Amino acid sequence: MARTALQIVRAAATKLGIDQPDVLFTATDRTEIELRQALIEASDKILHMHDWQALRTVVTHDGDGSTTQFALPSDYIRMPKDARVWSTKWQLTLHHITPEEWLNLDVREFELARGTWTIYGGNFVYKPALDADEDAKFWYISRNVVLGSDQVAKEEFSADDDTYKLDDRVLELVLVWVWRQQKGLDYAEEMQTAEYAVSRAMARDGGARILTQSSRSGYNAETAYPIRVEP
Repeated sequence: MARTALQIVRAAATKLGIDQPDVLFTATDRTEIELRQALIEASDKILHMHDWQALRTVVTHDGDGSTTQFALPSDYIRMPKDARVWSTKWQLTLHHITPEEWLNLDVREFELARGTWTIYGGNFVYKPALDADEDAKFWYISRNVVLGSDQVAKEEFSADDDTYKLDDRVLELVLVWVWRQQKGLDYAEEMQTAEYAVSRAMARDGGARILTQSSRSGYNAETAYPIRVEP
């Protein structure tokens, strides 16, 4: 069973050689304030270290034949490194282009042989617009790494009974590192211990990768350029 924020901090306090707090987020003493700030920073550090499976979320954009921009989810932080956007129309991935390439296509008004996408202005942008019977699906990493007592996910700890969606032992070790760093104490050993725990958690989380050989077709194939070429 996942430990609460208060339980994690109490365990870390033992490692730090300080008194265990009875409460955390309603406390006004300096030590408790520093501990909860370190807890939040430790959680944020871990969030940005890896594309954690527990935080992977699927989003679907429903085409209507005219809409080209869809707001990023409110909890969006990034797409996984290997993420692709899949189209139900093409039954393969849409072509990713940079904002500059998107602008180039917009100015030159090419007829596209395959859908494209990019991100700018806080929006997911498609060219051309998704068809009325077309859906686009992709994975993204959510920033909501904490669960409240009501089981609603949120970005950071704010109550003593909040729990962590990732490995709370790793969080405890990173918390010890962060607290010592914030206090201006030597933290090299604690950082090394925490980073080792994070690397082990990442290895457990990643799963086996399948190696594929290059081919002229198949789901890993990419269109060289999304513009229709006329003879």
